[in-house]
Amino acid sequence: MPKTAVVSLKYHNRFKVLLCYALAWGLALLLPTLGLRYLYPYKLAGTAPALSQTITALLPEAAQGASVPLPLGADAQTLQAALNTRDLAWRYIVSGVTALAWTLSLVWQLLWRVRFSHPGQAARAALRARRSYRISMAGIWALNLLAAALLYLGGVRQIADRGLWDYLLYFTGFVLNPLAAMLCFRLAAPPSVSGRHAFFRRL
Repeated sequence: MPKTAVVSLKYHNRFKVLLCYALAWGLALLLPTLGLRYLYPYKLAGTAPALSQTITALLPEAAQGASVPLPLGADAQTLQAALNTRDLAWRYIVSGVTALAWTLSLVWQLLWRVRFSHPGQAARAALRARRSYRISMAGIWALNLLAAALLYLGGVRQIADRGLWDYLLYFTGFVLNPLAAMLCFRLAAPPSVSGRHAFFRRL
């Protein structure tokens, strides 16, 4: 194959890897954000919980409005303003926990990629990469489950009459993060451990 064709193929594959990362991780962050920004006001307005001390201690600035009890005996306008403040603070907290889990998941996946970008002994490296992939996926799932548990125990469980929309809007990101990682592991692995028909497939 001519040298120019090899260079062209190399950059073409690099573009596809970048596109895979952008789509997978972009959607994992965008969908929960859009849900909190646009669906929450129509489906869950006024339902934000008064946060427990767990969340308030971890995110004191964002939790200021969400941890204050609603005023008793207040007129409708004052009560609505208090509910709006609590809703906004709660959405900031959910966004913060979701973004933190997203960032840590992406960093974990990128560290795996860097580790196997230029290994020696390609056959043995592929076996190590597969074992490391399974450990990394278990770790990323555990990380997101921990973040989801923190959000649930710190606030979601206090929501009265919570239903499907609550779980979809608050926990979707913690499922999408591991799925994005899995997609990038399998389809956008370094060339040194991937191939067209290998466990890690080359785009």
